Amino acid sequence: MRTVFRFLFLIPLGFVAACFAAGFALLWPFLDLPPGSLGDPFVIAQLTVGFMTQCAQVGTAALVPWGLFMVASEIAGWRSLLLHAGLGALGGVVAGRMTAGAPSSVETALVVAGLAFGLVYWLVAGHGAGLWRRRAMSRNEAAPT
Repeated sequence: MRTVFRFLFLIPLGFVAACFAAGFALLWPFLDLPPGSLGDPFVIAQLTVGFMTQCAQVGTAALVPWGLFMVASEIAGWRSLLLHAGLGALGGVVAGRMTAGAPSSVETALVVAGLAFGLVYWLVAGHGAGLWRRRAMSRNEAAPT
């Protein structure tokens, strides 16, 4: 039952939370709001739509490569914080290199967003990767033949 919960709820929740963290990390450095503008409902609506759009873009760009990594980490049992953060940052570097002619602040924001993505995914779901296999193997060894 724990394995079903992990694959149907925890791993997708980790991916969505990581997309939110990366979207926030991409938008935060570029927000330049005058004082008192957060009282305006139109500004709040604009920020909300922009944030959700950015999160959707991050999720779309990261779905296939991070999905392959999620499958590999679950099968191999890779639970390292450094591995998740490093691959997230590497994804940010690759995305930064694909934006030819962009200012260095955009490339830096992409690397920070990738790092945030990897860290948040590890916090939610990555720290328990592969534990379902150990439980299944220990049950098979304990079963009488």
